[in-house]
Amino acid sequence: MTGIYPWQNEQWQRLMEMQQQHRLPHAILLCGPEGIGLKQFAQTAAMQLLCLSKDPETNNACGKCQSCQLYNAGNHPDLNLIEPEETGKQLKIAQVRELIEYVALKSFSGKQKIAIIEPADAMNRATANALLKTLEEPPSQSMLFLLSHRPSKLPITIRSRCQRIDFKPAYKQMDIDWLKDKLVDSKLSAKALLRLSGGGPLKALSMIEEEQLEFRITLLRDLKLMSKNNCDPVQIAASWQTLGLENILSWLLKIILDLIRLKLLHDSANLINLDLKEDLQDLVNSLDLVALVKNYDFVLLKYQQSTGPMNYNPLSILEEIVLHWNNPEIAK
Repeated sequence: MTGIYPWQNEQWQRLMEMQQQHRLPHAILLCGPEGIGLKQFAQTAAMQLLCLSKDPETNNACGKCQSCQLYNAGNHPDLNLIEPEETGKQLKIAQVRELIEYVALKSFSGKQKIAIIEPADAMNRATANALLKTLEEPPSQSMLFLLSHRPSKLPITIRSRCQRIDFKPAYKQMDIDWLKDKLVDSKLSAKALLRLSGGGPLKALSMIEEEQLEFRITLLRDLKLMSKNNCDPVQIAASWQTLGLENILSWLLKIILDLIRLKLLHDSANLINLDLKEDLQDLVNSLDLVALVKNYDFVLLKYQQSTGPMNYNPLSILEEIVLHWNNPEIAK
């Protein structure tokens, strides 16, 4: 059993109490920041719920029964995980229909049929509507875990039919200590990395592995060139595209928010990119507060569009942002 992460103990206890009191709902919506470990929590919960012989001391999954062995082998017939076929893409309606048929079948073990949808906000209106009837009239043995970092993107009809469990950003000392133990030759402290990751320890680790922290240096350099009108907007947009649209927009939002804080409060203590405060201060001196706020709103709009149900051209979005930087009045 892989187990849960230390920052998930409160949510785990809540789930275990529901199980022991026989009041588990048919659908649970797990919500939290990216990198908080929703998938592992759901999978660990599934193993726990399907176990045929709990550990008498801990009441956790025993890891030895037939059910646990099937789980560990990755082919438990009563557990189904559906994800988009490609990262960042939507779930297809055929996948949801197969899931509906799956949970309606009789349980192999006689306990539950569990399905995990990750991420649930990858459903468009049609796929969400297809799932709705199953949420309204769930088969007796069915159990659905819906995972989302952006629950507001889910239709209210879906959210209202799930019991929600929220995971807060992980900033406590035990979270810092956990991440610190995982770091190898990091230039930044565990506390700084958690700030940059939005409180997602797993995301903090992936940022290092994917060298995402270097993106910020590139973005600050380009924003400085853009502010001086000393660049080719199309060339900058093309270079950004190679770094990944969602990554770039996410980092741009954090950087612009830091610039607004410096311009408005002249205070660097609460900066997200605290390690780059000198570079940020150097840039902010030449910027206008109103223009910064408009640029933040514009990038936020483009981020919402890029993570929504419609398919937008990544290069076009980035070109719009670059052109908007010095001309916040012309774009809508």
